[in-house]
Amino acid sequence: MGSGSERRRFERFQHSAPIVFALRGSDQFVDASLCDFGRRGMGFFTAGPVAPGAEIYIMTEHYSPDDFGAEIYDGYLAQVRWCEPQTAARSGRYRVGVQYPVATGFADG
Repeated sequence: MGSGSERRRFERFQHSAPIVFALRGSDQFVDASLCDFGRRGMGFFTAGPVAPGAEIYIMTEHYSPDDFGAEIYDGYLAQVRWCEPQTAARSGRYRVGVQYPVATGFADG
């Protein structure tokens, strides 16, 4: 599937930070690592696959008001658009792309 950058209407910003996510309606949070974000979505790495179409709730794992992108502390509902296994260099990890139902205010240029 690739990065999808050709299909994006909103710019993505590279940023690495620990996050957690849970399937909508669940309190079972899973560790993940943010790799990019923008007004309409984000990408992250996680240890297991997440089904495209699944609705998930995403939050930062360790909040600091001084952190770049700290607005995600309150959490975001998103839909998984794609999930793909990573190369051997990142064995056992999956890259996940999600889209928010509405554009967020953070990441405005």
